[in-house]
Amino acid sequence: MSQFHDDLETLAAPVVVERLGRAMAAVAQGPLRLAYLEERLREAPIAPLVKMLACAQRESVRGAVPARLVVESFTLLLDDNRVEKDTHAALTATALALGEDAVVALVEKPAANDLPGAGGAHRAKRGSLAEAGETLGRRKSLARTVTGDVLTKVLDDPDAQVIQNVMLNPHVTEEHALRVASRRPVPGGVLDAVARSRFGNAASIRRALVLNPDCPLKLAQRLVSTMTPIDLHDVVHANGVAKEVKAVARRLLDSR
Repeated sequence: MSQFHDDLETLAAPVVVERLGRAMAAVAQGPLRLAYLEERLREAPIAPLVKMLACAQRESVRGAVPARLVVESFTLLLDDNRVEKDTHAALTATALALGEDAVVALVEKPAANDLPGAGGAHRAKRGSLAEAGETLGRRKSLARTVTGDVLTKVLDDPDAQVIQNVMLNPHVTEEHALRVASRRPVPGGVLDAVARSRFGNAASIRRALVLNPDCPLKLAQRLVSTMTPIDLHDVVHANGVAKEVKAVARRLLDSR
């Protein structure tokens, strides 16, 4: 049994979250940090793991940086399908049994109609390169380097692949990403591309995504788990936010 597994079995959840988060902070952000967490989750005892994730969500809402690292990195592992199927299913079942609704929302897989890009075609926004008839290949190529007025047109693109590329553009700022995250109407895949980008950890971006009525349900439920109490309060009272997302936000607020 690894030290992490032993900690899960013997220590209080807040202590485990603090230790794990601080250890992860010492690992370079990106693939190495995700691999570090992935290794520790492998064959971990399920019930203590659910309690640890629930605690991490609550502490993340309070602003604890180690807890936020745990939640955000675990979410990235889920998005990349790097949590073993048996573990994934066991986490869902155990979270349901323990009444940890926020953890259920975190680990449940999206339904087919909630996947990024689902819901049919979206009309290209007026003024965008797509609306002007530019080919997808050309738009994807331009997205990585374009500047100025053409950049604005690319940011309005309805295709998630174009948005994924433009988020890699060194000229794109958090303000640009916020513009995309706030677009309405917008394909769910576009919002998912922003969430997966280098701007996805910014509080302003997470807030805009969750408050966007077009945000895929499971994405919104996951992102809400790392929001501040003030933002959670706004989610609960916002128009257009799905009731399931509001329920997770309300539970996280009540857990304080």
